Amino acid sequence: MIFAAALLAALAAPAHAAKLKVLATIPELADIASQIGGDDVDVQGSLARGTEDIHQVVMRPSFVTRLNRADAVIYLGLTVEHSFLPGLLDAAVNPKMRTDPIRECVGPGCIDVSEGVQILEKPETLSRAEGELHPYGNPHYNLGPQNGPQIARNIAAGFSRIDPAHAADYQKNLKAFLAEMDPKIAEWRKWVASLKGVKAISYHKDVAYLGKFTGLDFIDTVEFKPGVPPTPTHLERLVEEMKAQNVKLIVREQHFETKTVEWLAEQTGAKIAVIGVMANSLPDTKTWVKLQEKNLKNIVTAVTGKEPS
Repeated sequence: MIFAAALLAALAAPAHAAKLKVLATIPELADIASQIGGDDVDVQGSLARGTEDIHQVVMRPSFVTRLNRADAVIYLGLTVEHSFLPGLLDAAVNPKMRTDPIRECVGPGCIDVSEGVQILEKPETLSRAEGELHPYGNPHYNLGPQNGPQIARNIAAGFSRIDPAHAADYQKNLKAFLAEMDPKIAEWRKWVASLKGVKAISYHKDVAYLGKFTGLDFIDTVEFKPGVPPTPTHLERLVEEMKAQNVKLIVREQHFETKTVEWLAEQTGAKIAVIGVMANSLPDTKTWVKLQEKNLKNIVTAVTGKEPS
């Protein structure tokens, strides 16, 4: 009798909905997705490792299986993942996420977190002679701390669209995330107040959003053109330009070589700051917040000689 009653109760109990299975293209998107998704989402990591160049992510067979079983993929968009995501989606054959000739991902499981972000550096012309160009603008907005809240809003909107039954949970988690981020961003703005107007160069053309947040004036790149290694002539001209404009800082993204940057520093007296381009790219940068803090601290320390606190 007791067993029968227990069985009837079990059958009458509402079934627990399966968690959304979600993949991100880069580690910090996986981090933010975990915070927004909470107990309703199973975030199964990221495709890119933090130490990789996002333009040259190594595709692995396991990625296809993970994408085939996923309910959603979260990505930066603006063609920055175009070298690996479309090909993986084609191989995964997941009806929730597929590709077309223009966008990396189309379908109900695609969560493009660039929606609503103020995109910088949209090219006036598209020519292979100009190097590696992104037709919709600079896609490296994950390096701008100011963009974290909008990324989180887009993830919450994507989860709510795919899983409306838990939309209230996602909005609650979003509200908590934003409540933590607002004072952080205010604190970071104080850290970088002394950087406004300081002239700098970067290795790659990926720092526009970082420059907008810090006030740094990035005048050139170590690369000859985006994705094109520096030539001796370019480096000679760059040294002259740096001296003429009193450039105080060289930003080297962690995955680029060091010798050229060290030579430029020796020739010009500029300081070097190493930044990560994704979470997990530098020690103690597993989360979105820690990545931003590490990058800002490294830059401020290089320019001022002391770490902000």
